Amino acid sequence: MPKPLVGVVLSSRSEFNIMRRGLELLRMLGVPYTVEVVSASRGPDKLTRFASQAPDRGIEVLVCGSGGSALVAGMLASHSQLPVVAVPIDSSPLRGQDALFSMAQMPPGVPVATVGINSSENAALLATRILAIKYPKFRSTLARHCGALSDRLEGTRRELVGEYADLCDPARTAAPKLLDSSMEVETDPAGEEITPNISEAETPPAATEVIRPGAASAGSSHLGLSGRLIKTPTPQEPGTVTEDPALTEDLTRVRSAGSRERKDDLPPPPELEDLSPGPETAALGGSPDTREVIETKVFAIDAKAPDEDVLSHAMMVLIEGGIVAFPTDTVYGLAADASNPEAVRRLYETKGHEPQRKNLSVLLHAQQQLDELVREVPPELETVLERYWPGGLTVLFFKQAAVLGTITETPSIAVRIPDHPVALRLMELVQRPLAVINAALPNKPAAVTAEEVLERFDSRVHCVLNAGPCDSKRISTVLSVLSEPFEILREGVVPAAELRSILGDKVRVS
Repeated sequence: MPKPLVGVVLSSRSEFNIMRRGLELLRMLGVPYTVEVVSASRGPDKLTRFASQAPDRGIEVLVCGSGGSALVAGMLASHSQLPVVAVPIDSSPLRGQDALFSMAQMPPGVPVATVGINSSENAALLATRILAIKYPKFRSTLARHCGALSDRLEGTRRELVGEYADLCDPARTAAPKLLDSSMEVETDPAGEEITPNISEAETPPAATEVIRPGAASAGSSHLGLSGRLIKTPTPQEPGTVTEDPALTEDLTRVRSAGSRERKDDLPPPPELEDLSPGPETAALGGSPDTREVIETKVFAIDAKAPDEDVLSHAMMVLIEGGIVAFPTDTVYGLAADASNPEAVRRLYETKGHEPQRKNLSVLLHAQQQLDELVREVPPELETVLERYWPGGLTVLFFKQAAVLGTITETPSIAVRIPDHPVALRLMELVQRPLAVINAALPNKPAAVTAEEVLERFDSRVHCVLNAGPCDSKRISTVLSVLSEPFEILREGVVPAAELRSILGDKVRVS
């Protein structure tokens, strides 16, 4: 039996009757759950014990029904770090409105997400969406469910248009009458127009460009970039994200020179973790000069203490299917959400590769994520991973059959955990494996600075995190564990001699 991912808390049979629709939806979406029946007033010890022990049972989201008050939801949120979704139940003379108001007005430090009264299905959907951030397998089931809902709504719209065409069909409704310019304008008792003259209306003062404290200035030693600032009103709130301030002159020069380069001198480039042989192929979707033009935003970020606001912005770019360039312990990489087929396709196009011929590497932030991606980790490899992860070692595993089909059509997958605070924290926020490829071009090495990334991929990536030059100018070592003895496919940061000293005759150099 799979471990429950959702813990559902009820206090009575009447609440079960309301929550049943949500439980049925969880079952339909394939989300394992467990149900706990406990009263906050008659069994508070049991309730708090359930909340505190929920993570040990594998539960990652708590859903509770409550009628009359928010006591159950508040106790769950107070005794657990897990997200809590509360369903107000219509079981009191106020028809659930008292529970709704109580849940929506929790005191600071007791966060509870609240859905509508008796809306257990919405609670189930919200819980599944929370899980989908970490478990991409739920995204497809959610998409199918939402697609079915959209189809039903579209059917309703067509029925209404057919039945009430004069009211619902824009093609058959009368155009609204425009006000005659000669008509008198309604005035107030003082004789002045109520509607202001737009041409003479006062406009708000222009926003002032402000650089967030800590952002790089034009004179920063490792950021010789000129650029676009995020314009914000003065005064600027502490922690507001601002872009790296120096990109205009350099990028104007690069763009003017790059327009010719992109048309004539930009053959499809190789990727960072190129694990499959074969000639470079043409870009998808046409020649380089016809690719999607993107406004690339550049953010200065401290390599040792990354700004959470900047990382949160990059996280949202990735979750929404965009491409982010960031530094690793080896070189700069271009990254996309590995669980999003459209984002992976965009990443292939950015580099100019055909997915059928090239496999991307996958970056993780913790070794525990391996269990969701690979079939098996050979016992002999444990010591190697403990020593070199995080670090410059890419390992080629057999992947689980049902995961990340857009990354590779082969049964293998290349995985690495980079040793860089910016990369690790960003991936921890995203909670998804990232498909990553290096920022290299033919006849040019992999990029080790943000300037090099922009020279090659400005207007083709959504966001660049500029943390200065990478410490290493070498790519990672690639070790295949697909057969025995293991095989070193490429020597990079981790010397082959060190791997042989640990694995002995279990490894050979290709």
